[in-house]
Amino acid sequence: MKKVLMYIAIILSVYGCQTVLENVPVPEIPRKAVVFGSIEVESSYHTLRVTKSKPILNNSTSSGFDVITDAQVTVTSGGQSYLFTYSPAIELYEYRGMIDLSSGEAQLQVNTIGLGTLTSRVAVPEEVGTYSFMVDSLVREYETEYAVQFTMPASGNAEYYRLDGYSTYATDTFSSYSSKEYHTNETELNKELKVKSTFYLWDDKDNSSSDLYIRLSRISEEYYKYGKALENYEPNNPFAEPIQLPNNVEGGLGVFGISRSKIVRIN
Repeated sequence: MKKVLMYIAIILSVYGCQTVLENVPVPEIPRKAVVFGSIEVESSYHTLRVTKSKPILNNSTSSGFDVITDAQVTVTSGGQSYLFTYSPAIELYEYRGMIDLSSGEAQLQVNTIGLGTLTSRVAVPEEVGTYSFMVDSLVREYETEYAVQFTMPASGNAEYYRLDGYSTYATDTFSSYSSKEYHTNETELNKELKVKSTFYLWDDKDNSSSDLYIRLSRISEEYYKYGKALENYEPNNPFAEPIQLPNNVEGGLGVFGISRSKIVRIN
């Protein structure tokens, strides 16, 4: 009998202390404007993305970010301004035409309704200089693996590079997987820098292949830091340490970068 009474007492104490929380309000966290994009010096088409931030605690049922469609987005260099217009089809702000960055820097300004003004100033990286290039290939069934290496001469200044590839087939363009995308010499300024990665080109069932292009880009430091942070970002790993993404935008969040590229056709 004593044991029964003891069990009843334990059960009552457990359920008596249990508190059920219902309809707990999510605290409101101010949203900020976010801008992301990079200007390619040699390109005649440029895009920038402008959205609203999404706090971890929020009431949204969507996994995406709300696009800001009514902002005024301008890039200024050397006293000349370039106005970006919003394209609903791609949900980006775009500018068609060359942007003169001969002044050595670019200033971004994004005026939003309700979320303030965002600004960023970035120095233009030097153009890609002399380099040596090597490529080795390994043919397998339905694919060819390309080991690509650019060797840059020793420099006394920190340089930042991105190495990516894409393939074309008919009128379509597809990104190619890169085993290592971002490179720098900042820890070894007086040694040559080997910018290398591996790319894959798949053949279709008709044994016809597309063209593979490798793009070597010299990028701004902000662009490099953001790319490296994303390489270590593991949102699906609950045991991964949190990573703070770089931000070079005043008045909001985001990254604004500049790049200069050389494109090499592999096959």
